[in-house]
Amino acid sequence: MIIDLDALLHSPVSQVWGRPAIYTPPSGTPVPCVAVLSEGDRDWRSGGSGVTTPARIAEVRVSEVAVMEIDGLLTVGADVFVIDKATQPDTDRLLWRLELK
Repeated sequence: MIIDLDALLHSPVSQVWGRPAIYTPPSGTPVPCVAVLSEGDRDWRSGGSGVTTPARIAEVRVSEVAVMEIDGLLTVGADVFVIDKATQPDTDRLLWRLELK
């Protein structure tokens, strides 16, 4: 039996805490999606040392936006953010974790 984690976990979280958003790639067509915004840490690492600073974080389901590009725009309401870093930290790769500037 295969468990659909997107339907079981991520979709309900998006419905409760998500906000309508639009992802616009650097060159391409805007894509509507739902973004869950939060505050997090931005890692600045070089060599063997590093520092963390506060960052604006958004999570977007991969089922809504298949490819996220650095320097793309995420518009949430009247706020427009530039995507500084895009990762898929969950093992099933169901979410994009975006560091925004």
